[in-house]
Amino acid sequence: MNWRAVLALRCVLAMLAAAPAIADQGPLKNAGDAVPGHPGLTYADLVRQVAPDLGLNADDHRVEGHFKMPPRHLAGEAFQGEPSEPAVLGFVEDKRIRIGGKRRIALLADLGGKEGRIESLALLMLFDDEGGTPKLLDAADVGIDKDTGFADQAVLPLGPGDSALVTWSEHGAAGLTMGGYMIVSPIGDRLAMVAEIPLTSESLCSWRAIETARFGTASDPGGPLPRIEATVTVRISHTGEDGCNDERQPAAATHIFRAAWRWNPDSRRFELSASTLEGLEALNKQLFE
Repeated sequence: MNWRAVLALRCVLAMLAAAPAIADQGPLKNAGDAVPGHPGLTYADLVRQVAPDLGLNADDHRVEGHFKMPPRHLAGEAFQGEPSEPAVLGFVEDKRIRIGGKRRIALLADLGGKEGRIESLALLMLFDDEGGTPKLLDAADVGIDKDTGFADQAVLPLGPGDSALVTWSEHGAAGLTMGGYMIVSPIGDRLAMVAEIPLTSESLCSWRAIETARFGTASDPGGPLPRIEATVTVRISHTGEDGCNDERQPAAATHIFRAAWRWNPDSRRFELSASTLEGLEALNKQLFE
Protein backbone atom coordinates (compact mmCIF):
# COMPACT_ATOMS: atom_id res chain seq x y z
CA MET A 1 0.00 0.00 0.00
CA ASN A 2 1.49 3.35 -1.01
CA TRP A 3 1.54 6.36 1.27
CA ARG A 4 -1.35 8.13 -0.49
CA ALA A 5 -3.60 5.11 0.02
CA VAL A 6 -2.55 4.86 3.67
CA LEU A 7 -3.26 8.55 4.24
CA ALA A 8 -6.68 8.28 2.61
CA LEU A 9 -7.51 5.18 4.68
CA ARG A 10 -6.54 6.99 7.86
CA CYS A 11 -8.87 9.89 7.04
CA VAL A 12 -11.78 7.55 6.32
CA LEU A 13 -11.29 5.58 9.53
CA ALA A 14 -11.00 8.75 11.57
CA MET A 15 -14.35 9.95 10.26
CA LEU A 16 -15.98 6.58 10.89
CA ALA A 17 -14.73 6.04 14.42
CA ALA A 18 -14.08 9.61 15.58
CA ALA A 19 -11.08 8.27 17.49
CA PRO A 20 -8.04 10.52 16.88
CA ALA A 21 -5.35 7.85 16.99
CA ILE A 22 -3.12 8.87 14.10
CA ALA A 23 -4.58 12.20 13.05
CA ASP A 24 -1.73 14.51 14.04
CA GLN A 25 1.03 13.21 11.82
CA GLY A 26 3.81 14.97 9.98
CA PRO A 27 4.21 14.30 6.25
CA LEU A 28 4.82 10.71 5.26
CA LYS A 29 8.17 10.16 3.59
CA ASN A 30 8.93 8.35 0.35
CA ALA A 31 11.87 6.03 -0.22
CA GLY A 32 13.71 8.60 -2.33
CA ASP A 33 13.18 11.56 0.00
CA ALA A 34 16.29 13.14 1.51
CA VAL A 35 16.92 12.53 5.21
CA PRO A 36 17.01 15.94 6.97
CA GLY A 37 20.44 16.71 8.36
CA HIS A 38 22.17 14.21 6.06
CA PRO A 39 22.75 15.61 2.56
CA GLY A 40 22.85 12.96 -0.14
CA LEU A 41 21.21 10.30 2.05
CA THR A 42 17.70 8.98 1.35
CA TYR A 43 15.29 6.99 3.49
CA ALA A 44 15.86 4.00 1.21
CA ASP A 45 19.54 4.22 2.14
CA LEU A 46 18.64 3.89 5.82
CA VAL A 47 16.21 1.01 5.30
CA ARG A 48 18.91 -0.71 3.22
CA GLN A 49 20.81 -1.27 6.47
CA VAL A 50 18.08 -3.83 7.27
CA ALA A 51 17.34 -5.06 3.73
CA PRO A 52 20.69 -4.76 1.89
CA ASP A 53 19.33 -5.47 -1.61
CA LEU A 54 16.54 -2.86 -1.39
CA GLY A 55 16.14 -1.15 -4.75
CA LEU A 56 13.75 0.03 -7.45
CA ASN A 57 12.11 -2.71 -9.51
CA ALA A 58 12.16 -1.43 -13.09
CA ASP A 59 9.12 -3.56 -14.04
CA ASP A 60 6.64 -2.42 -11.41
CA HIS A 61 8.42 0.72 -10.11
CA ARG A 62 8.22 -0.49 -6.54
CA VAL A 63 11.05 -0.28 -4.04
CA GLU A 64 11.65 -3.92 -3.10
CA GLY A 65 14.08 -5.95 -1.07
CA HIS A 66 14.64 -8.99 1.11
CA PHE A 67 15.54 -9.73 4.72
CA LYS A 68 18.25 -12.19 5.64
CA MET A 69 15.99 -13.21 8.55
CA PRO A 70 12.43 -12.11 9.39
CA PRO A 71 12.53 -9.21 11.89
CA ARG A 72 11.62 -10.12 15.46
CA HIS A 73 8.22 -8.90 16.61
CA LEU A 74 8.08 -6.88 19.81
CA ALA A 75 4.73 -8.46 20.75
CA GLY A 76 6.16 -11.98 20.52
CA GLU A 77 5.68 -15.08 18.43
CA ALA A 78 1.89 -14.67 18.24
CA PHE A 79 2.47 -11.82 15.77
CA GLN A 80 5.54 -13.21 14.04
CA GLY A 81 5.22 -13.88 10.34
CA GLU A 82 7.19 -14.29 7.13
CA PRO A 83 7.62 -11.06 5.13
CA SER A 84 6.11 -11.02 1.66
CA GLU A 85 8.55 -11.94 -1.11
CA PRO A 86 9.82 -9.44 -1.90
CA ALA A 87 9.16 -6.91 0.84
CA VAL A 88 7.83 -3.66 -0.65
CA LEU A 89 8.76 -0.35 0.95
CA GLY A 90 5.84 2.06 1.28
CA PHE A 91 5.65 5.08 3.56
CA VAL A 92 8.29 6.02 6.12
CA GLU A 93 7.81 8.14 9.25
CA ASP A 94 10.69 9.95 10.95
CA LYS A 95 10.91 10.93 14.63
CA ARG A 96 13.98 12.50 16.27
CA ILE A 97 14.54 11.54 19.90
CA ARG A 98 17.31 11.23 22.49
CA ILE A 99 18.35 8.06 24.27
CA GLY A 100 20.86 8.34 27.10
CA GLY A 101 21.22 11.98 26.08
CA LYS A 102 22.38 11.02 22.55
CA ARG A 103 20.63 11.89 19.30
CA ARG A 104 18.67 9.08 17.71
CA ILE A 105 16.46 8.68 14.64
CA ALA A 106 13.36 6.50 14.99
CA LEU A 107 11.99 5.39 11.62
CA LEU A 108 8.75 3.49 11.10
CA ALA A 109 8.54 1.92 7.64
CA ASP A 110 5.69 0.10 5.92
CA LEU A 111 7.25 -2.98 4.32
CA GLY A 112 4.14 -4.63 2.96
CA GLY A 113 2.25 -7.67 4.13
CA LYS A 114 3.18 -10.94 5.81
CA GLU A 115 2.37 -14.35 4.44
CA GLY A 116 -1.06 -15.54 5.62
CA ARG A 117 -1.54 -12.77 8.21
CA ILE A 118 -3.67 -9.63 8.47
CA GLU A 119 -0.90 -7.65 10.17
CA SER A 120 1.39 -5.58 8.02
CA LEU A 121 5.14 -5.62 8.45
CA ALA A 122 5.74 -2.28 10.19
CA LEU A 123 9.44 -2.03 10.89
CA LEU A 124 10.56 0.27 13.68
CA MET A 125 14.25 1.14 13.29
CA LEU A 126 16.52 2.99 15.71
CA PHE A 127 19.59 4.79 14.33
CA ASP A 128 22.55 6.49 15.99
CA ASP A 129 22.52 10.12 14.81
CA GLU A 130 25.66 11.29 16.59
CA GLY A 131 28.09 10.89 13.70
CA GLY A 132 28.08 11.30 9.92
CA THR A 133 25.95 8.51 8.45
CA PRO A 134 23.24 7.22 10.83
CA LYS A 135 24.07 3.72 12.04
CA LEU A 136 21.40 1.10 12.71
CA LEU A 137 21.22 0.15 16.39
CA ASP A 138 18.10 -2.03 16.49
CA ALA A 139 15.03 -2.92 14.42
CA ALA A 140 11.79 -4.79 15.16
CA ASP A 141 8.32 -5.35 13.74
CA VAL A 142 5.56 -3.46 15.60
CA GLY A 143 2.60 -4.18 13.30
CA ILE A 144 -0.30 -5.60 15.29
CA ASP A 145 -2.98 -4.94 12.66
CA LYS A 146 -3.38 -4.17 8.97
CA ASP A 147 -2.14 -0.55 8.92
CA THR A 148 0.41 0.85 11.36
CA GLY A 149 1.87 4.30 12.01
CA PHE A 150 3.16 6.44 14.81
CA ALA A 151 0.36 7.49 17.17
CA ASP A 152 -0.60 11.14 17.56
CA GLN A 153 1.39 11.03 20.82
CA ALA A 154 4.33 9.35 19.14
CA VAL A 155 7.07 10.49 21.53
CA LEU A 156 6.78 10.40 25.34
CA PRO A 157 9.57 12.38 27.06
CA LEU A 158 11.28 10.50 29.88
CA GLY A 159 13.28 13.37 31.32
CA PRO A 160 15.77 15.52 29.38
CA GLY A 161 17.69 12.70 27.72
CA ASP A 162 15.32 9.78 27.06
CA SER A 163 12.01 9.06 25.32
CA ALA A 164 9.50 6.30 24.75
CA LEU A 165 7.57 5.74 21.51
CA VAL A 166 3.92 4.93 20.76
CA THR A 167 2.56 3.27 17.60
CA TRP A 168 -1.02 2.59 16.48
CA SER A 169 -2.31 -0.24 14.26
CA GLU A 170 -5.85 -0.60 12.89
CA HIS A 171 -8.30 -2.00 10.40
CA GLY A 172 -11.93 -1.07 9.92
CA ALA A 173 -15.10 -1.43 7.87
CA ALA A 174 -18.75 -0.42 8.08
CA GLY A 175 -18.38 1.80 11.13
CA LEU A 176 -16.20 -0.64 13.09
CA THR A 177 -12.57 0.17 13.85
CA MET A 178 -10.37 -2.36 15.61
CA GLY A 179 -6.79 -1.66 16.53
CA GLY A 180 -4.25 -1.27 19.24
CA TYR A 181 -1.52 0.93 20.64
CA MET A 182 1.97 -0.29 21.36
CA ILE A 183 4.21 1.54 23.84
CA VAL A 184 7.87 0.93 23.00
CA SER A 185 10.93 1.54 25.14
CA PRO A 186 14.19 2.25 23.27
CA ILE A 187 16.18 2.68 26.51
CA GLY A 188 19.72 1.36 26.13
CA ASP A 189 19.28 1.48 22.33
CA ARG A 190 17.31 -1.77 22.48
CA LEU A 191 13.66 -1.76 21.38
CA ALA A 192 11.28 -3.48 23.82
CA MET A 193 7.50 -3.52 24.14
CA VAL A 194 6.19 -1.89 27.30
CA ALA A 195 2.53 -2.66 26.62
CA GLU A 196 -0.04 -3.45 23.94
CA ILE A 197 -3.45 -1.79 24.45
CA PRO A 198 -6.23 -3.06 22.14
CA LEU A 199 -9.12 -0.68 21.40
CA THR A 200 -12.37 -1.04 19.47
CA SER A 201 -14.79 1.67 18.32
CA GLU A 202 -18.15 1.21 16.60
CA SER A 203 -20.83 3.53 15.18
CA LEU A 204 -24.28 1.95 14.74
CA CYS A 205 -27.66 3.43 13.95
CA SER A 206 -28.83 3.94 17.54
CA TRP A 207 -25.58 4.06 19.51
CA ARG A 208 -21.86 4.63 19.35
CA ALA A 209 -18.97 3.38 21.47
CA ILE A 210 -15.79 5.36 20.91
CA GLU A 211 -12.55 4.34 22.64
CA THR A 212 -9.59 6.68 22.86
CA ALA A 213 -6.32 6.66 24.76
CA ARG A 214 -4.00 9.34 26.08
CA PHE A 215 -0.44 8.79 27.23
CA GLY A 216 1.86 10.67 29.55
CA THR A 217 4.69 10.43 32.03
CA ALA A 218 4.93 11.26 35.72
CA SER A 219 7.76 11.48 38.21
CA ASP A 220 8.61 8.28 40.02
CA PRO A 221 10.20 9.19 43.38
CA GLY A 222 13.23 7.01 43.92
CA GLY A 223 13.18 5.71 40.38
CA PRO A 224 15.75 6.53 37.70
CA LEU A 225 13.08 7.28 35.04
CA PRO A 226 9.55 8.69 35.09
CA ARG A 227 6.55 6.37 35.01
CA ILE A 228 4.70 5.85 31.75
CA GLU A 229 0.95 6.28 32.14
CA ALA A 230 -2.05 5.50 29.91
CA THR A 231 -5.68 6.57 30.25
CA VAL A 232 -8.34 4.88 28.10
CA THR A 233 -11.75 6.54 27.80
CA VAL A 234 -14.82 4.73 26.49
CA ARG A 235 -17.76 6.98 25.60
CA ILE A 236 -21.05 5.23 24.87
CA SER A 237 -23.72 7.55 23.47
CA HIS A 238 -27.14 7.29 21.84
CA THR A 239 -27.74 8.83 18.41
CA GLY A 240 -31.46 9.50 18.81
CA GLU A 241 -32.15 8.10 15.33
CA ASP A 242 -35.60 6.64 14.69
CA GLY A 243 -36.31 3.30 13.09
CA CYS A 244 -33.10 1.59 14.11
CA ASN A 245 -33.14 -2.18 14.36
CA ASP A 246 -29.90 -2.66 16.32
CA GLU A 247 -30.03 -5.86 18.36
CA ARG A 248 -29.12 -4.03 21.56
CA GLN A 249 -28.48 -0.57 22.92
CA PRO A 250 -26.10 -0.33 25.88
CA ALA A 251 -26.65 2.42 28.42
CA ALA A 252 -25.04 5.76 27.67
CA ALA A 253 -22.00 6.17 29.90
CA THR A 254 -18.35 7.19 30.09
CA HIS A 255 -15.84 4.65 31.42
CA ILE A 256 -12.22 5.45 32.28
CA PHE A 257 -9.40 2.92 32.71
CA ARG A 258 -5.80 3.60 33.68
CA ALA A 259 -2.43 1.88 33.81
CA ALA A 260 1.13 2.80 34.78
CA TRP A 261 4.53 1.24 34.16
CA ARG A 262 7.73 1.77 36.21
CA TRP A 263 11.34 1.27 35.14
CA ASN A 264 12.96 -1.71 36.86
CA PRO A 265 16.76 -1.19 36.95
CA ASP A 266 17.36 -4.90 37.58
CA SER A 267 15.43 -6.20 34.58
CA ARG A 268 16.09 -3.00 32.61
CA ARG A 269 12.48 -2.91 31.50
CA PHE A 270 9.33 -0.96 32.20
CA GLU A 271 7.01 -3.17 34.22
CA LEU A 272 3.33 -2.81 35.04
CA SER A 273 2.84 -1.21 38.45
CA ALA A 274 -0.91 -0.46 38.47
CA SER A 275 -3.77 -1.17 36.07
CA THR A 276 -7.55 -1.25 35.68
CA LEU A 277 -7.32 -2.29 32.01
CA GLU A 278 -8.85 -5.67 32.83
CA GLY A 279 -12.09 -3.72 33.18
CA LEU A 280 -11.70 -2.49 29.59
CA GLU A 281 -11.34 -6.06 28.38
CA ALA A 282 -14.50 -7.08 30.24
CA LEU A 283 -16.45 -4.08 28.90
CA ASN A 284 -15.42 -4.81 25.32
CA LYS A 285 -16.66 -8.37 25.63
CA GLN A 286 -20.07 -6.96 26.64
CA LEU A 287 -20.14 -4.40 23.84
CA PHE A 288 -18.71 -6.24 20.87
CA GLU A 289 -18.99 -10.01 21.38
